[in-house]
Amino acid sequence: MPLIVQSSKSYQRLLLIKYLCTIAFLILVSYVFFETIKQVKKPFIDEIFHLRQCQTYCAHKFSHWDNKITTPPGLYILGFIYSSFLSFISHGQLTCLNYNVLRSLNLFGGLIVMPIALTYFKKSNINQFWNVNIISQPLLFTYYFLFYTDIWSTIFIILSLCLVNNRVNQRPVLSSIFGFMSLWMRQTNIVWVAFIAAVSIDRKIVRHSSSIGRIGQFVSTSLKNWTSLIGYIVNFILFGLFLKVNGGITFGDKENHQVQLHLVQVFYCFTFINIFTWPVWLNKSTIRNYVNFLSGNWGLNALFNGLSFIGIKYVIDNFTIVHPFLLADNRHYTFYIFKKLLNHKYSSIAAVPIYHFATYNIISCLSRAKKLNLSPITILAYIVAIVLTIVPSPLFEPRYYIIPLIIFRLYIAPSYAFANVFEFLWLNLINVITSYIFFNYQFTWLSEPGSIQRIIW
Repeated sequence: MPLIVQSSKSYQRLLLIKYLCTIAFLILVSYVFFETIKQVKKPFIDEIFHLRQCQTYCAHKFSHWDNKITTPPGLYILGFIYSSFLSFISHGQLTCLNYNVLRSLNLFGGLIVMPIALTYFKKSNINQFWNVNIISQPLLFTYYFLFYTDIWSTIFIILSLCLVNNRVNQRPVLSSIFGFMSLWMRQTNIVWVAFIAAVSIDRKIVRHSSSIGRIGQFVSTSLKNWTSLIGYIVNFILFGLFLKVNGGITFGDKENHQVQLHLVQVFYCFTFINIFTWPVWLNKSTIRNYVNFLSGNWGLNALFNGLSFIGIKYVIDNFTIVHPFLLADNRHYTFYIFKKLLNHKYSSIAAVPIYHFATYNIISCLSRAKKLNLSPITILAYIVAIVLTIVPSPLFEPRYYIIPLIIFRLYIAPSYAFANVFEFLWLNLINVITSYIFFNYQFTWLSEPGSIQRIIW
């Protein structure tokens, strides 16, 4: 009985802390948004293309397209609808001509729509994560205040995933519709639509079996439930038609966005995911299990990991691409990460154990997510989706890691009671620091005199 009372007290204490954290986050978001209004009066970096194109749509010039834009027109359509609604209810006071009206679309999505999707996702495990922690992820946080595609791209993928992430009451048709909407934000989301289709089938498999047996069950279940896949198949067909008509996956600026084999990008992604989620998974057991993985099983693991280390070094040496944008644009943290860390003469050696642990930990954490019944098929589909999404891109761009990061965090459970608390503190410490740098570290370029530059992800 005392244990039950103590458990109840701990739960109430955590609940109070969660509410306080949510309030603190809302205060931080409000402050950053109003500072953005006050200080960032002109379009910032790629906003120049996004804001201008949306305002073109607001002028009902839907046939006009800026060839510098590489993503589909979903954000501009959504921005047109959103600003038209605000203009209607405000009697023309809030219009598409106001940059901050359009920027608030992402804030609305992050603070209102995304938590609704997250709440639906975690019905089966209420303690899996705090909604406020997911929306606090620094790679997302930056873009609540700017007019970029990343927020709504992520929202539509989460909505699509949460509608099939259970055994009963799946809604594959609605899921495929949200998947289709995500493609209008970013065309590479077709890979995540395929991942979601795999999740929907894998969730229908009730009987547990070996990995090989599970594959057989997956195939037979897919054939038996083929009608539930029709919506996803339509997405794939439409995407294929788009590729044929467009002549490639990129909308515009094809010269600077050519497909290349950038394998080291996977290790960048895994490292970012581990850094942003360490309060959830890091404990003594994690370290002990990794040490056992390195040296256990009568030396076979040591042999396997030795070959893995060699393979990682080979990838670093032969499949690292340094895009001209990375070296030229000091408004992104990746410029400084590359200059100070990745470009160091010993970095290719020092990075090997880091990338090895990061890869091991991603797979290990997902494998332990038994409450959500993650099978080897789901984990493999996740890894393949990451590879297909980011490896073809020559640009080292953390925004590409947002969906892999969020999906990973949705599926892994905290390893101790107060993990969510430390996660909140960690994520928002980063948000406070990056926001401070954004507003207070200002500089100019000789090529753009008088135009204030800042640093973002």
